[in-house]
Amino acid sequence: MNKERKYILTAGALLLLIGAVYRFFPEIEDFQPSGEEIILKQKKLIKYRQTVQERSQTDAKLIALNRSLERSEAGLLNGETPALAAVDIQNILNQIASKSKVEVKAMRVLEPAEPEDGPPVKAQFLRIPVQITVNSTIRQFKEILYGIETSSKLLRITEMKITAGRSKPAEQLYSSLVVEGFMNYKGTSKK
Repeated sequence: MNKERKYILTAGALLLLIGAVYRFFPEIEDFQPSGEEIILKQKKLIKYRQTVQERSQTDAKLIALNRSLERSEAGLLNGETPALAAVDIQNILNQIASKSKVEVKAMRVLEPAEPEDGPPVKAQFLRIPVQITVNSTIRQFKEILYGIETSSKLLRITEMKITAGRSKPAEQLYSSLVVEGFMNYKGTSKK
């Protein structure tokens, strides 16, 4: 064999080998990233760097949210059970009534319930309703409503029935209010 033939056969065999490798091992292309992949990876890298740089801002937001949560939880009722939380509401209502010089005719604790509104997830708070019946003047009743509204605990009036007195002082009211407070509900039983 002459030299030329050897070179042609060697070059042919080499081309045949490269063709076979390209045909049967397409995964080899994956080893070298294409231009699009490089651009995508650069964008991801930029995004990750921004996230790292925003960490201090995120930490500050987390601290602010935790403080806000603590302030909000201060408005929840004290007590480990619904009965103790109801006592907390009763004490608040008695203080408001005595401050307004109102006679409390009756006070009873109603059945606790989970809030209806909110996300479809299991509620984290339990509503504790207390019904209070009082005799008062219009001004005293206004003071009671104001006292409930400005209480340090989160209280809301869900039901109100007012009847005007039939006696001479027409400003005498007979009122029945259902006042609700909220307590943390972490698996405690409702009863």
